[in-house]
Amino acid sequence: MAKKPYFERALFFIGDKETGKSTQLRSMFKDWRLGTRGRVPTQRKLTETYPLSNERWLYLRLTSPHEMEETLTDFLEKCTSKMIVDPPAFRWNFAGALQRTPTKFLGPAPNVIEGFIKRFAPERVRAVILCPLQTGEILPDIEMSSLTKDLQRIPNLEIMTVDATQRERSGLMYSDFFNFT
Repeated sequence: MAKKPYFERALFFIGDKETGKSTQLRSMFKDWRLGTRGRVPTQRKLTETYPLSNERWLYLRLTSPHEMEETLTDFLEKCTSKMIVDPPAFRWNFAGALQRTPTKFLGPAPNVIEGFIKRFAPERVRAVILCPLQTGEILPDIEMSSLTKDLQRIPNLEIMTVDATQRERSGLMYSDFFNFT
């Protein structure tokens, strides 16, 4: 069996379906290191892995495992398989979308993040809550409070809230999370 990938950092974008998660993820391409000369790609499907340096790679997952009807095991196994062979790198980083609420296959975002941490033990993990959503809608206080409390119980998890109505404004801030220089 292949060796488990070494994880440096993980960045999760949390929102419901059609709330701007993949738009925010795409905005990271404002960073020239991702190979698009600072232009945010508009094509539907993107490459999943990007070099950050000679030994460091980013696995980008635009679609939530909730939307793919994956279980937690499916999601974690897919992450492992992508990072072991495509390409075989020394150090990995992850950026991906998660739905806030559970589906019949997968628990809510905090449970997925906990499972990811238990499996990969990244050095740092950050959750980005999209609010207001790309439509301008604001999560009701009770839902925001519940989500925040559930995330706060995860040790060492960094939590931030970002205005998703600003489609590309925060892209460099996201990519800076993976910048070690």
